Amino acid sequence: MALLTISDAARVAGVSCVTLHRYIKAGKLSRSPDGRIDTAELLRIGLVLQPDTVLQSYILQRDVTPSATPPVTAPDPATLQQLITVLQRELDAAHAREAAAREREALLLQMLSQVQQQNQRLLDTPRHAPPHPPRPTRTPVERPAAPPGDPRGAMRRRILALLQDHPEGLTPAEIRTLLGVERNLADTCLGMLRYGLVQRVGRGRYVAAEPGRHVD
Repeated sequence: MALLTISDAARVAGVSCVTLHRYIKAGKLSRSPDGRIDTAELLRIGLVLQPDTVLQSYILQRDVTPSATPPVTAPDPATLQQLITVLQRELDAAHAREAAAREREALLLQMLSQVQQQNQRLLDTPRHAPPHPPRPTRTPVERPAAPPGDPRGAMRRRILALLQDHPEGLTPAEIRTLLGVERNLADTCLGMLRYGLVQRVGRGRYVAAEPGRHVD
């Protein structure tokens, strides 16, 4: 490779002299003892050289070189061909890196789109409230059969006994279900209300009357 001044090297590499001085100060680029820069050093740090500019630099360098120093000869065709081969290889590598970077970018964009779609589906999924536990069903309380005698008095005793077990009160329909009888007990509850055996609380709900009352 050829040795160039900093200005010629900057022109060949297509960068500024300030950039080359910064590379030299950082230890990234080295110079020869006479302060020149080898074109191989420019290629080593990844700079792309222009063959026609290299040739012009050789011609200019030969014209301005004092007679006391040996003239700088232009590179032969083999050297130029080698330089072109190196430049082409560097250009192909740069194209390959660019293509790989584009593929990585496309893959990352695809992954980001998939994550966004998954998050949107999670946000659109309706949230169901937890089911309420089933309410316990009341099983009819089996009462002993009424003793022989007045059937109305036996039914009233059974109703009073049931209401004493349910101080919150029961409706005639609930009393009927819990006693396991088939007939309607609304009239019976009204009769017991008239006799003061039960008291009405709320709408259609009965409780046992105060202690001390008895069924005739």
